[in-house]
Amino acid sequence: MKKISIVTPCRNAERYIGETIESVLTQSAFLSGRTELEYFICDGLSTDRTVAIAEAAAKGFRHGAVRVLSRPDHGMYEALAGGLSLATGDICAYINAGDFYAERAFDVVLDIFESGRAEWLTGLSVNYNEQSQLVGISLPYRYRSRLFACGAYGRTLPFLQQESTFWSTRLHQYLDFKRLAGFRLAGDYYLWRQFSKHAELKIVLTHLGGFRTHRGQLSRDLPAYREEMSEILDGRRPNPLDYAVACFDAVMWKAPVAWKKKLNPRGLFCYSHDEQRWL
Repeated sequence: MKKISIVTPCRNAERYIGETIESVLTQSAFLSGRTELEYFICDGLSTDRTVAIAEAAAKGFRHGAVRVLSRPDHGMYEALAGGLSLATGDICAYINAGDFYAERAFDVVLDIFESGRAEWLTGLSVNYNEQSQLVGISLPYRYRSRLFACGAYGRTLPFLQQESTFWSTRLHQYLDFKRLAGFRLAGDYYLWRQFSKHAELKIVLTHLGGFRTHRGQLSRDLPAYREEMSEILDGRRPNPLDYAVACFDAVMWKAPVAWKKKLNPRGLFCYSHDEQRWL
Protein backbone atom coordinates (compact mmCIF):
# COMPACT_ATOMS: atom_id res chain seq x y z
CA MET A 1 0.00 0.00 0.00
CA LYS A 2 1.37 3.39 -1.01
CA LYS A 3 1.40 6.24 1.51
CA ILE A 4 0.58 9.82 0.50
CA SER A 5 2.21 12.74 2.35
CA ILE A 6 0.53 16.15 2.23
CA VAL A 7 1.83 19.43 3.66
CA THR A 8 -0.21 22.56 4.36
CA PRO A 9 1.82 25.65 5.35
CA CYS A 10 -0.38 28.28 6.99
CA ARG A 11 -0.60 31.29 9.28
CA ASN A 12 -3.73 33.14 10.45
CA ALA A 13 -5.90 31.19 8.04
CA GLU A 14 -8.94 30.48 10.22
CA ARG A 15 -11.29 31.56 7.43
CA TYR A 16 -9.99 28.98 4.97
CA ILE A 17 -8.09 26.21 6.77
CA GLY A 18 -11.13 24.08 7.61
CA GLU A 19 -12.15 23.54 3.99
CA THR A 20 -8.59 22.72 2.99
CA ILE A 21 -8.17 20.15 5.76
CA GLU A 22 -11.55 18.60 5.01
CA SER A 23 -10.60 18.16 1.34
CA VAL A 24 -7.59 16.10 2.46
CA LEU A 25 -9.20 14.04 5.20
CA THR A 26 -12.31 13.12 3.20
CA GLN A 27 -10.42 11.75 0.21
CA SER A 28 -12.09 8.53 -0.94
CA ALA A 29 -8.67 6.86 -1.19
CA PHE A 30 -8.17 7.26 2.57
CA LEU A 31 -11.72 6.50 3.64
CA SER A 32 -11.76 3.26 1.62
CA GLY A 33 -8.44 2.11 3.11
CA ARG A 34 -6.73 2.11 -0.28
CA THR A 35 -3.85 4.27 0.92
CA GLU A 36 -2.31 5.60 4.11
CA LEU A 37 -2.24 9.30 4.96
CA GLU A 38 0.55 11.41 6.42
CA TYR A 39 -0.56 15.04 6.78
CA PHE A 40 1.58 17.86 8.17
CA ILE A 41 -0.14 21.17 8.95
CA CYS A 42 2.77 23.59 9.43
CA ASP A 43 1.60 26.74 11.19
CA GLY A 44 3.70 29.86 11.69
CA LEU A 45 2.42 30.69 15.19
CA SER A 46 -1.02 31.92 14.18
CA THR A 47 -2.72 34.44 16.45
CA ASP A 48 -6.24 33.44 15.38
CA ARG A 49 -8.10 30.08 15.57
CA THR A 50 -6.10 28.33 12.83
CA VAL A 51 -4.30 25.95 15.20
CA ALA A 52 -7.46 25.16 17.18
CA ILE A 53 -9.32 24.26 13.97
CA ALA A 54 -6.44 22.10 12.76
CA GLU A 55 -6.03 20.30 16.08
CA ALA A 56 -9.74 19.56 16.27
CA ALA A 57 -9.59 17.97 12.82
CA ALA A 58 -6.49 15.97 13.78
CA LYS A 59 -8.21 14.50 16.85
CA GLY A 60 -11.11 13.28 14.75
CA PHE A 61 -8.88 11.35 12.33
CA ARG A 62 -6.75 8.23 12.73
CA HIS A 63 -4.14 8.46 15.46
CA GLY A 64 -0.89 10.01 14.26
CA ALA A 65 -2.00 10.53 10.66
CA VAL A 66 -2.34 14.29 11.07
CA ARG A 67 0.37 16.34 12.80
CA VAL A 68 -0.08 20.01 13.62
CA LEU A 69 3.28 21.76 13.95
CA SER A 70 3.04 25.34 15.20
CA ARG A 71 6.36 27.16 15.47
CA PRO A 72 7.93 30.44 14.33
CA ASP A 73 9.04 30.71 10.72
CA HIS A 74 10.07 33.40 8.24
CA GLY A 75 7.40 32.59 5.66
CA MET A 76 5.43 29.83 4.01
CA TYR A 77 8.41 28.22 2.29
CA GLU A 78 10.25 27.73 5.55
CA ALA A 79 7.12 26.02 6.86
CA LEU A 80 6.82 24.00 3.65
CA ALA A 81 10.47 22.94 3.73
CA GLY A 82 10.00 21.73 7.29
CA GLY A 83 6.99 19.64 6.32
CA LEU A 84 8.48 18.18 3.14
CA SER A 85 11.66 17.22 4.96
CA LEU A 86 9.57 15.06 7.31
CA ALA A 87 7.58 13.32 4.58
CA THR A 88 7.91 9.54 4.48
CA GLY A 89 5.16 8.76 1.97
CA ASP A 90 5.65 7.36 -1.52
CA ILE A 91 3.77 10.28 -3.10
CA CYS A 92 3.92 13.89 -1.92
CA ALA A 93 2.14 17.20 -2.51
CA TYR A 94 1.36 20.43 -0.74
CA ILE A 95 -1.73 22.58 -0.64
CA ASN A 96 -2.09 26.02 0.91
CA ALA A 97 -4.86 27.09 3.25
CA GLY A 98 -7.84 28.16 1.17
CA ASP A 99 -7.20 25.80 -1.73
CA PHE A 100 -8.72 22.33 -1.85
CA TYR A 101 -8.75 18.98 -3.60
CA ALA A 102 -11.47 17.22 -5.58
CA GLU A 103 -13.06 14.37 -3.59
CA ARG A 104 -11.54 11.50 -5.61
CA ALA A 105 -8.32 13.20 -6.64
CA PHE A 106 -6.02 10.82 -4.78
CA ASP A 107 -7.64 7.75 -6.33
CA VAL A 108 -6.72 9.12 -9.76
CA VAL A 109 -3.18 9.90 -8.60
CA LEU A 110 -2.80 6.37 -7.24
CA ASP A 111 -4.18 4.81 -10.43
CA ILE A 112 -1.45 6.49 -12.45
CA PHE A 113 1.45 6.21 -10.00
CA GLU A 114 0.72 2.53 -9.34
CA SER A 115 0.87 1.88 -13.09
CA GLY A 116 4.49 3.06 -13.04
CA ARG A 117 3.88 5.56 -15.85
CA ALA A 118 4.54 8.76 -13.90
CA GLU A 119 6.46 10.07 -10.93
CA TRP A 120 5.39 13.68 -11.37
CA LEU A 121 1.78 14.47 -12.26
CA THR A 122 -0.59 17.41 -12.63
CA GLY A 123 -4.22 17.80 -13.68
CA LEU A 124 -6.52 20.47 -15.04
CA SER A 125 -5.77 24.04 -14.01
CA VAL A 126 -8.75 25.01 -11.87
CA ASN A 127 -9.62 28.32 -10.22
CA TYR A 128 -12.17 28.96 -7.43
CA ASN A 129 -13.59 32.25 -6.17
CA GLU A 130 -13.92 33.22 -2.49
CA GLN A 131 -17.23 31.34 -2.30
CA SER A 132 -15.48 28.07 -3.35
CA GLN A 133 -17.22 28.16 -6.73
CA LEU A 134 -15.34 26.91 -9.78
CA VAL A 135 -14.82 29.91 -12.07
CA GLY A 136 -12.04 28.80 -14.43
CA ILE A 137 -10.71 25.58 -15.89
CA SER A 138 -8.18 24.71 -18.60
CA LEU A 139 -6.18 21.72 -19.80
CA PRO A 140 -2.41 22.27 -20.09
CA TYR A 141 -0.76 21.09 -23.29
CA ARG A 142 2.58 19.79 -22.00
CA TYR A 143 5.50 20.75 -19.75
CA ARG A 144 9.09 20.72 -20.98
CA SER A 145 12.32 20.69 -19.00
CA ARG A 146 13.93 23.24 -21.33
CA LEU A 147 11.08 25.69 -20.69
CA PHE A 148 11.30 25.27 -16.92
CA ALA A 149 15.04 25.94 -17.29
CA CYS A 150 14.52 29.30 -19.02
CA GLY A 151 11.50 30.53 -17.04
CA ALA A 152 8.90 30.31 -19.80
CA TYR A 153 6.18 29.17 -17.38
CA GLY A 154 4.73 32.28 -15.85
CA ARG A 155 5.89 34.44 -18.73
CA THR A 156 5.12 33.10 -22.23
CA LEU A 157 3.09 30.21 -20.83
CA PRO A 158 0.81 29.79 -17.79
CA PHE A 159 2.26 28.85 -14.42
CA LEU A 160 2.15 25.24 -13.33
CA GLN A 161 -0.72 24.93 -10.85
CA GLN A 162 0.77 23.64 -7.61
CA GLU A 163 -2.61 22.67 -6.12
CA SER A 164 -3.06 20.01 -8.81
CA THR A 165 0.49 18.63 -8.71
CA PHE A 166 1.84 15.44 -7.07
CA TRP A 167 5.26 13.80 -7.19
CA SER A 168 7.26 10.80 -6.07
CA THR A 169 9.00 11.54 -2.77
CA ARG A 170 12.11 10.07 -4.43
CA LEU A 171 12.53 13.48 -6.07
CA HIS A 172 13.24 15.07 -2.68
CA GLN A 173 16.84 13.91 -2.98
CA TYR A 174 17.33 16.72 -5.52
CA LEU A 175 16.08 19.46 -3.19
CA ASP A 176 18.05 21.73 -0.90
CA PHE A 177 15.50 22.29 1.87
CA LYS A 178 17.56 25.10 3.36
CA ARG A 179 17.44 26.95 0.05
CA LEU A 180 13.71 26.28 -0.33
CA ALA A 181 13.12 27.74 3.14
CA GLY A 182 14.72 31.02 2.06
CA PHE A 183 12.24 31.86 -0.70
CA ARG A 184 9.41 34.30 -0.06
CA LEU A 185 7.33 33.85 -3.22
CA ALA A 186 8.81 31.51 -5.85
CA GLY A 187 9.63 28.42 -3.82
CA ASP A 188 7.23 26.41 -5.94
CA TYR A 189 9.23 27.28 -9.06
CA TYR A 190 12.36 26.03 -7.31
CA LEU A 191 10.62 22.67 -6.80
CA TRP A 192 9.54 22.46 -10.44
CA ARG A 193 12.97 23.44 -11.76
CA GLN A 194 14.67 20.76 -9.67
CA PHE A 195 12.13 18.07 -10.49
CA SER A 196 12.23 18.90 -14.21
CA LYS A 197 15.91 17.92 -14.33
CA HIS A 198 15.08 14.35 -13.34
CA ALA A 199 11.46 13.57 -14.29
CA GLU A 200 8.88 14.36 -16.95
CA LEU A 201 5.76 16.11 -15.74
CA LYS A 202 2.70 14.18 -16.97
CA ILE A 203 -0.85 15.56 -17.24
CA VAL A 204 -4.15 13.84 -16.45
CA LEU A 205 -7.43 15.07 -17.90
CA THR A 206 -9.31 15.49 -14.63
CA HIS A 207 -9.88 17.88 -11.74
CA LEU A 208 -7.40 17.10 -8.95
CA GLY A 209 -7.35 20.39 -7.08
CA GLY A 210 -7.72 24.10 -7.52
CA PHE A 211 -6.51 27.55 -6.54
CA ARG A 212 -8.73 30.02 -4.72
CA THR A 213 -8.31 33.68 -5.71
CA HIS A 214 -8.84 36.12 -2.87
CA ARG A 215 -7.58 39.53 -1.83
CA GLY A 216 -4.22 39.92 -0.15
CA GLN A 217 -2.52 36.86 -1.65
CA LEU A 218 1.27 36.81 -1.89
CA SER A 219 0.95 35.18 -5.32
CA ARG A 220 -0.48 38.39 -6.78
CA ASP A 221 2.90 40.16 -6.51
CA LEU A 222 4.10 38.94 -9.91
CA PRO A 223 7.10 41.29 -10.37
CA ALA A 224 8.61 40.12 -7.07
CA TYR A 225 7.81 36.50 -7.91
CA ARG A 226 9.59 36.77 -11.25
CA GLU A 227 12.58 38.39 -9.59
CA GLU A 228 12.93 35.33 -7.38
CA MET A 229 12.45 33.12 -10.43
CA SER A 230 15.48 34.78 -12.01
CA GLU A 231 17.59 33.76 -9.00
CA ILE A 232 16.46 30.17 -9.41
CA LEU A 233 17.35 30.22 -13.10
CA ASP A 234 20.85 31.58 -12.39
CA GLY A 235 20.45 34.20 -15.10
CA ARG A 236 19.41 31.72 -17.79
CA ARG A 237 17.41 33.51 -20.49
CA PRO A 238 15.33 31.97 -23.28
CA ASN A 239 17.24 31.48 -26.51
CA PRO A 240 15.57 31.66 -29.96
CA LEU A 241 14.70 27.94 -29.94
CA ASP A 242 13.17 28.29 -26.46
CA TYR A 243 11.02 31.15 -27.73
CA ALA A 244 9.93 29.15 -30.76
CA VAL A 245 8.99 26.11 -28.67
CA ALA A 246 7.17 28.27 -26.10
CA CYS A 247 5.20 30.08 -28.79
CA PHE A 248 4.15 26.77 -30.36
CA ASP A 249 3.09 25.44 -26.97
CA ALA A 250 1.14 28.65 -26.27
CA VAL A 251 -0.92 28.01 -29.40
CA MET A 252 -1.41 24.36 -28.47
CA TRP A 253 -2.54 25.34 -24.96
CA LYS A 254 -5.75 26.62 -26.60
CA ALA A 255 -6.13 23.69 -29.00
CA PRO A 256 -8.80 20.95 -28.73
CA VAL A 257 -8.11 18.01 -26.41
CA ALA A 258 -7.77 15.63 -29.37
CA TRP A 259 -4.87 17.68 -30.75
CA LYS A 260 -3.15 17.79 -27.36
CA LYS A 261 -3.47 14.04 -27.01
CA LYS A 262 -2.20 13.40 -30.53
CA LEU A 263 0.88 15.60 -30.10
CA ASN A 264 1.61 14.54 -26.52
CA PRO A 265 0.55 10.85 -26.45
CA ARG A 266 2.90 9.79 -23.64
CA GLY A 267 2.36 12.84 -21.50
CA LEU A 268 -1.44 13.21 -21.36
CA PHE A 269 -3.65 10.64 -19.63
CA CYS A 270 -7.30 10.45 -20.68
CA TYR A 271 -9.83 8.02 -19.24
CA SER A 272 -10.93 5.12 -21.46
CA HIS A 273 -14.46 3.98 -20.64
CA ASP A 274 -13.92 0.88 -22.79
CA GLU A 275 -10.85 -0.21 -20.84
CA GLN A 276 -11.92 1.36 -17.52
CA ARG A 277 -8.53 2.94 -16.92
CA TRP A 278 -6.39 5.98 -17.60
CA LEU A 279 -4.56 5.77 -20.95
